[in-house]
Amino acid sequence: MKKLFLILFSIALFTSCSEDDDANGDDKILGTWYVVELENAFSDDELSECNLNSNITFYADNTADSEVHEEAEGECQSEMSTGDWERNSNGQYTFNLPFFGRQTGNVEFSGNDRFKFSVPSLPGVSLTFEK
Repeated sequence: MKKLFLILFSIALFTSCSEDDDANGDDKILGTWYVVELENAFSDDELSECNLNSNITFYADNTADSEVHEEAEGECQSEMSTGDWERNSNGQYTFNLPFFGRQTGNVEFSGNDRFKFSVPSLPGVSLTFEK
């Protein structure tokens, strides 16, 4: 009887976790990330102290909140928005990127607290985020 219970429990455990659950619940991108660096091969633009407050929070339910900070008329102003994010089967992410809008691109993690987001449609441009 114990063996039957263990077998049924194991089957239930494996069938209750879909690939989608694992991808979202354990995704390294979950949490709040701050913009720390802009790389742009075509411009000398740099992030200001104000811009460095820009952040994105990714949630396990595939929603995201973002707060973009930009200087306007000598003041640091912020704009908040809510959207969604997704990771496709190729490992690419799609989400609203501060300063560039909704983009699909590659995320390259450096440990658990840093990632670089680069967009194939914007070669030479990337944003780096840290927790």
